[in-house]
Amino acid sequence: MGNLASQDAQELEWIRRAQRGQREAFGSLVERYQRRVFALVFRLTGERDQVEDLAQEIFIKAFRAMGSYSFASSFGTWLSRIAVNHCYDFLRRRRASAARFEPLGEGMEAKGGLADMASVRGPDPERAALLRDLTSKLLARAPRDDRVLLVLKEIEGLSMEEMAEILGMRIGTVKVRLHRARKRMLEDFRRLQQRR
Repeated sequence: MGNLASQDAQELEWIRRAQRGQREAFGSLVERYQRRVFALVFRLTGERDQVEDLAQEIFIKAFRAMGSYSFASSFGTWLSRIAVNHCYDFLRRRRASAARFEPLGEGMEAKGGLADMASVRGPDPERAALLRDLTSKLLARAPRDDRVLLVLKEIEGLSMEEMAEILGMRIGTVKVRLHRARKRMLEDFRRLQQRR
């Protein structure tokens, strides 16, 4: 427990120093949150080749906005909000510039898909692999807004409060939209089952 408290104190120190423009302190924050940001970017965009570039852009935005971080929420939540917004912008630009928009699911299996990053465990490895594959396909087919909600809740394991803060919504709105996203995914699952 003491170790966790010292990590929190260390993080607060890094944040304060980064707010004063100290790049080394911000580098420590990047090291701490790099895997989380990479995973979030990949899960939201499905673009394995773009993850590193997008994550770098997110960290640059965060460094430039450090002065606006007010300690009202955790640094991880604040950083996740920047990441989600940046991914939204990326997806909008990609859709606008593409002559033909490729749905997120096409080709994802060849790239590894969301299933590689979602940790589905169980006593039966074959069943777990099928579940990961199905989850990946359903998320890839889901509308962007549904996908964001489902990834943040079901894969990232964030609380409703954290999701509301990241998405800039009221908790009640997040709950309703998440419920609807789950319902749409279940309906999509049933449609897929009927085709078999």
